[in-house]
Amino acid sequence: MSTFALGLRLVLRGNRATRVRFLLMTAGCALGVACLAAVLTIPALLAAHDGRDAARDLVPGKEARAGRTSTTLALKRTDPYGSHLLTRVFVARPEKENGPVPPGMDRLPGPGEVLVSPELRDLLREHPGLRPSLPGQVTGTIGAAGLTGPRELYAYVGRTHAQLPDGEAVRSFGSRWPSTHAVDSSTLDPLRFTLCCLVLLPLAVYFSVCVRLSAESRGRRLAALRLLGLSARQTMRVSAVETLCAAVLGAVLGLGLHLVVNTAVAGTGLPGLAWYPSDGLPSGSTLAACLLGCPALAYLAGRRHAREAALRPLAVRRQARQRRARWLGALLLLPGLGIVSTYCVLGALGRIGVSTSLTAVLVPAGALLTGAGLVLALPPATGWLARRIASATQRLPLTLAMRHNESRPGAVLRVVSGLVVLVYAGSLTQGVLVEIDQVSRRIAPVQEYELAYDKLTARQRADMKAAGGVRGHVVTVESTAGSLGAFVGTCAQLRAFADPGSVRGCVDGRPLVLRDSRYQVAEKARPGRRYGMPLRGEDGRPAGTYRYSAPRESVGLTVVQPSALMSADIVLPPSALPPGTHPAGAHLVLSSAPDPGTVRRTLDRLAGIAPTAEITPVGIVIESLSQLGVIKGLLGTGMVLGLVIGVAAFLVSAADRAMDRRGQITALTLLGARSRTLRAAQCAQVLLPLALGLGGALVAGRLAESSYLVTGGGAVFWDGEGLPLLLLSTLGVLLVAGLASLPMARRHLDPEVLRGD
Repeated sequence: MSTFALGLRLVLRGNRATRVRFLLMTAGCALGVACLAAVLTIPALLAAHDGRDAARDLVPGKEARAGRTSTTLALKRTDPYGSHLLTRVFVARPEKENGPVPPGMDRLPGPGEVLVSPELRDLLREHPGLRPSLPGQVTGTIGAAGLTGPRELYAYVGRTHAQLPDGEAVRSFGSRWPSTHAVDSSTLDPLRFTLCCLVLLPLAVYFSVCVRLSAESRGRRLAALRLLGLSARQTMRVSAVETLCAAVLGAVLGLGLHLVVNTAVAGTGLPGLAWYPSDGLPSGSTLAACLLGCPALAYLAGRRHAREAALRPLAVRRQARQRRARWLGALLLLPGLGIVSTYCVLGALGRIGVSTSLTAVLVPAGALLTGAGLVLALPPATGWLARRIASATQRLPLTLAMRHNESRPGAVLRVVSGLVVLVYAGSLTQGVLVEIDQVSRRIAPVQEYELAYDKLTARQRADMKAAGGVRGHVVTVESTAGSLGAFVGTCAQLRAFADPGSVRGCVDGRPLVLRDSRYQVAEKARPGRRYGMPLRGEDGRPAGTYRYSAPRESVGLTVVQPSALMSADIVLPPSALPPGTHPAGAHLVLSSAPDPGTVRRTLDRLAGIAPTAEITPVGIVIESLSQLGVIKGLLGTGMVLGLVIGVAAFLVSAADRAMDRRGQITALTLLGARSRTLRAAQCAQVLLPLALGLGGALVAGRLAESSYLVTGGGAVFWDGEGLPLLLLSTLGVLLVAGLASLPMARRHLDPEVLRGD
């Protein structure tokens, strides 16, 4: 207890520098714990989303006769509303008894009643045209227990049994497995691995930096206590008290910061996913990792330096030359590089097949071993290179910088490792984004959107054709018993939907038979044969029949697949139809660029123009598009957290090194060193290990990224497009680090520093 009291007294009653160091350690640990809690909470958020969806899932009964009034009937419809999903559950409750009730509701809605989610209620106020798709009067809202998130569009519509002839008998609500997932299980493992590399690796480095602030001055103080009569064990306990107090207090503050941020961000949907604040509360394992794991990590990180002061107090007080950094930890780099390089070679030889369970273990293990070995190899590699440069150069600033790096190799790890890990993890994240983009990317050069022509007003059709992102429009009609499938449009419109450069022989103003070189022409499109196409007017009423003969002339093209034009047999010019008419059963087909961002924005614009219209993005499943947004949002959040952690680790460690070098700066100033010399030495001292580490991170990161792409099953093995971005980012990091190191070599004659030594 005496050593514990002594440690507390040193923390609470120390000088100003000691109190400032304690506050910095506490604030640093708080930021790290907040980031750690945010990452560990992501799986819980996804599990809560899936659990809420499973709790309201329909469990069918044994009988499903619509006329049975004593049974609860339900009919579920999910439609796209822009890039989101609008789910409507039509229910008919029993007449004489209480039926099952889904979570978030007290009772099932009766005929003519509608219960909606809060987000859908607000949307109905902004777009009243959406009300026809929800027949009835909105009488209440669905509680949080019945929704996967606060921004979900969900509704229960009350109907009679007679109005649900296709309804399914419902025994209960709630199943063991959800019908949909926020993130598909095949994508969840790569997402977890990427977040670990992107956030947890820099976080471990950041914790080790924060708990070893002013390591040299703390070591000298512990050595003084040892020389005053404390035993080695008591000295270690005194060091542990200060470290654990800062770590525990920082962990508590970090959890509080996480709760505040969770409450503020939960309903915004910024990470691509909206959740309820209660879903983001730390679980038991998260609390254990933050309140127990972080202090334990802090203790282990500070134990080595405290042990040195306890066992060799005279050497620490006299600032004896430190031992050379060992290459033992760097041996982790060998198996890591061996694994990722092997997969890269196999990929170059074309011998990689489908991903197996062994590959799913080896590739993440190789990437983690490579990252850890890269960090641990920095001190010995920098010390070796510094000795070579110092013995070969004749420039005073460079000699001062290299000799300092040679004598203090451990300081290198604290200063540059955060940025090195950040660049390495950024390369891995880029590989994951490339792989996801391959899976979700539409190979076709255009993306089509199909809407029922009669469901739109003339103003809506005009607004959709002029909407941002829409670059082509056409009217199509499917073939019937007495009519061909037709494409009503001009040659320019035809070129907007076909493969670029594939349209040959198109003449405006003439009917033309469509001939795709990959398929045979339909037998019914024989030249001279007569056909009839029923027409409708602007009011939707019949307007006669358009009679035409299949022409002999044709137009050659290559139809994009999948496409709404695949069933078209003939091209009809718009001028061929009577004014103010259109084919019965026609569809308005729009086109845009195929990239996911443009598709989401276009869907949102079209839904804003016609909220009740059913928009079918040809060849795209809206659920997959929504999952893609969640995955990219979570990866973007991880990149922001990794950037904050990496930059914070560099700034804290660089400032700490500058404080520890005040005595050296003062001594060099008294010896006559100029400000330019000191700044050049400080800049070189930081840039050499940083350039060495970033160069290794680029090479190792590219190998790890390529091994992931090779085993991912996609067509892209080598991400050449991302290399310039990484190079520019690396040069930017070097430039910022060099500029940030200049003010830390400020000339300041502080006799107190020399007197203390």
